[in-house]
Amino acid sequence: MADNNFFDRDLSWLSFNERVLAEAANTEVPLLERIKFLSIYSSNLDEFYRVRMPVLLALEKLSKKEKNHISIPDNLLTVANETIHIQQQNYGEIL
Repeated sequence: MADNNFFDRDLSWLSFNERVLAEAANTEVPLLERIKFLSIYSSNLDEFYRVRMPVLLALEKLSKKEKNHISIPDNLLTVANETIHIQQQNYGEIL
């Protein structure tokens, strides 16, 4: 199977978290459920920073040191940071 048939795990994680945040923003969802979605979003983001970001940063560092023998998408960290920044802005607006 070609590589482009798979989703990047980290971007998929952030995409899921974006959908959770969208549920929190949905005014048709009862208030208590919206608060629960905000809690899930926050917990997921904390876990992403605890688990995935250190791995991505280490891979990026190793990739530069080893002359790209380990492959991560060139812009993965940039896309992740931009996505998280936008999500955090939306999170602040929902609160």
